[in-house]
Amino acid sequence: MPDNSPYRLARIVGALINPGGDDPGRESVTIFNTSARALDVNGWSILDAHDKADTIDGQIPIGEARTFRLSGKGAQLSNKGGTITLLDRTGLKVDGVAYTKADAAREGAAIAF
Repeated sequence: MPDNSPYRLARIVGALINPGGDDPGRESVTIFNTSARALDVNGWSILDAHDKADTIDGQIPIGEARTFRLSGKGAQLSNKGGTITLLDRTGLKVDGVAYTKADAAREGAAIAF
């Protein structure tokens, strides 16, 4: 892997896929900083299984996680299973996870990856 690769600078560690009620605007993804510095995620994207994206902003301190709420207008997490992909501001993959319909079945419960 090239030295400038963003792969695994951060990990998707959880998501609220099925918040109960009307999902759009209430789903969220939790990202953990695994790098050796504070991570500037300004302009990064969270993609769903259909490559619809939500742009995120902010910083995640070393060894900490931050939860990003999806807008409901971009990425939407299907209750039938799917994928969540994290891209840096240049469009390179940082991390990705998959989940099943069974994972999303527990309404109001977050899942861990």
